[in-house]
Amino acid sequence: MYDVAIIGAGITGCAIAYELGKYNVKAVIVEKENDVSVGTTKANSAIIHGGYDPKPGTKMAEYNIKGNVYTKELCEKLDVPYKQIGALVVAFSEEEKKTLEELKQRGITNGVPDMEIWDKEKLLKEEPNLSDKAVAALSSPNVGIVSPWELALALAETAVLNGVEVKLNTEVSGIEKENDTYKIETNNGVIEAKYICNAAGVFADKVNEMCNEKTFEITPNKGEYYLMDKSQGNLVNHVIFQCPNEKGKGVLVAPTVHGNLIVGPDSQPSAANDVSTTKQGLDFVRNTALKSVPGINFRESIRNFAGVRARTADHDFHIYEDKNNKGFINIAGMQSPGLSSACAIAPDILKMLENSGLTLEAKEDMPQIFYYYFSGVGGLIYFFVLFCISMIGYRINYLIML
Repeated sequence: MYDVAIIGAGITGCAIAYELGKYNVKAVIVEKENDVSVGTTKANSAIIHGGYDPKPGTKMAEYNIKGNVYTKELCEKLDVPYKQIGALVVAFSEEEKKTLEELKQRGITNGVPDMEIWDKEKLLKEEPNLSDKAVAALSSPNVGIVSPWELALALAETAVLNGVEVKLNTEVSGIEKENDTYKIETNNGVIEAKYICNAAGVFADKVNEMCNEKTFEITPNKGEYYLMDKSQGNLVNHVIFQCPNEKGKGVLVAPTVHGNLIVGPDSQPSAANDVSTTKQGLDFVRNTALKSVPGINFRESIRNFAGVRARTADHDFHIYEDKNNKGFINIAGMQSPGLSSACAIAPDILKMLENSGLTLEAKEDMPQIFYYYFSGVGGLIYFFVLFCISMIGYRINYLIML
């Protein structure tokens, strides 16, 4: 019997597990794939957004602002690659300059610091490879870039060191409530827990409907990307956005923390598990990105990939305890800025669990994980710790970046 079962090992589920690991709680992450961060977490823009885009008063706005700060702190603590390089939202017309003013006012309302509107002269001085058709830009210096899968892995590994279990290749097929216990049916048997955190990403609505009424619906939306060689990594110094539209934040051009350049995404309805790339989608991304940065050499592309966003009709996060099933908490609709917000949402999920009856007794001595990048004495210690973990029955897989 577990106290808490977390369904889904994306960035949200791993962040919740990390926070639960600080307490004397028996918790488990249940993930249908063969590793953590296999879904949307590993296939997104890798941006920690500033918070000027979400509509004021939404959960997105609240948690984006908090997450912008807390995610940076966690990356420093866990030695996860992170760079605060700032973002520029570029306008190409006088009409779009009005959009920049609107975004700035929205950002001020949300609490975003240090925003400025740059004129063309300053913009091209700071970003000489931008199109000379750009007329102005909104600067948001608090925007960062991160390695999302490495962050999820670090959160999960730390949680495991602190006693949280991870069950991979374990797909949830049904949920029944018997008295005060949830019985979670999986392909690897029944898992019993007193509380459930539904962090199942694009499948969160399906998991919710296994024991609750339909209260929200996920509409999967696919975005396709180019990952460029490091020869293209210095083309821009900031995250470069175009003015947002009804489809979202649009196609961006941005450095990655590992020195590459990422370009994308487009936006198109899709199946929840459709991560295929298409000529039509990639052509759109390429042509749109060239409007911002004409000098991108797409012959230097080393990988195309696609990720699926978990959109909802109201374009906001759905974070709540089900009114008819005490202890069942949904964390759904985690589209952008989901990566930016997940780490800030997790502590509030613990408050919800505590308000629902879970006892949170802080651990006196809590192990921490430190990354040594596989070198020297630190690397030996790191591998020794992981070996000990494997010997007591935990399975942790690793993603090796190109």
